[in-house]
Amino acid sequence: MTRTMQALMFTAVNKLEPQDVPMPRLERPDDVLIEVKAAGVCGSDLHGYTGASGRRVPPLIMGHEATGRVAAVGPAVTDLRVGERVAVMPLEVQNGARRLMGKDAPGAYATHVVWPAGRLFRLPEGVSYEAGAFAEPLAVALHAVGVARTHVPTYETAFVAGAGTIGLLIAAVLLEAGTRTVIVSDVSDARLGVAKAIGASATLNPAREDALEVVGALTQGNGVDVSFEAVGISATVGQTVAVVKDSGRVVWVGNNHRMVEVDMQAVVTRELSVLGSYGLTDEDFARALALLAAGRVPTEALTSRRAGLTDAGLFDELLTSPETIKCLIRPGD
Repeated sequence: MTRTMQALMFTAVNKLEPQDVPMPRLERPDDVLIEVKAAGVCGSDLHGYTGASGRRVPPLIMGHEATGRVAAVGPAVTDLRVGERVAVMPLEVQNGARRLMGKDAPGAYATHVVWPAGRLFRLPEGVSYEAGAFAEPLAVALHAVGVARTHVPTYETAFVAGAGTIGLLIAAVLLEAGTRTVIVSDVSDARLGVAKAIGASATLNPAREDALEVVGALTQGNGVDVSFEAVGISATVGQTVAVVKDSGRVVWVGNNHRMVEVDMQAVVTRELSVLGSYGLTDEDFARALALLAAGRVPTEALTSRRAGLTDAGLFDELLTSPETIKCLIRPGD
């Protein structure tokens, strides 16, 4: 008899269905079966759900921000044992191509998922399954700040457009690194409240305030040293260009709209450096786990919703709920 498990299946655009599906099998010698304990809902999954990005093709079990317990291991696995707690590094390179859990392979919105042992990190002692689910987005934030630091090691002032999970984690990383002034912009006052709660120096709502005026007042008219775009739309791209100082650095992380409008004359005449940041590395992931173990990232403040695998309307709720920062799916609930 085929063993089954419960999963939240993406069956069509704008449609999730709780289903009983076959339990994943260990296909490769280095595969590990993981009992999922927590999985974060990523903005890329929401955009895939609506069909806006085209990067999630149903039928598919999404989810790549995951932690869990080792339930079984393949014959080639020697460094992990059944019962150990792990965090999933959801990217692997196979035959020269990137493979992402929950996009190119079944994901973690299920009771179990299979992933190769070499892409699993032990969850540090004292880091809960829920906190560990932030390792992947935190690593993305660390990578973005690292991209900026390849040009200038430290910054005194920074601006972050977008107070979603990635934007807030970028702000947290900057604050942890000692950036004196971190300004966060978003159209949701609820999200700006979270930004203040985690220590942002200042916040602004561009629906009511002029970003250039606010940043100018906080930087003696100079603009910030570096700005980060964590949404991926023309309006926030324009903000990051406008508020940075001449010869400053702009880092684009958001990946929402494929095409955006930008003031090219401002980039050219002000000699701005525009940098892209995509994904994460193993080093970023290890650093993220170390920061979580040290208690340096306020994951509880960023967790605003928890759900199980039976809520077919979950993504619709999240898409219409701007106050939600990070939703964690807990398959055991």
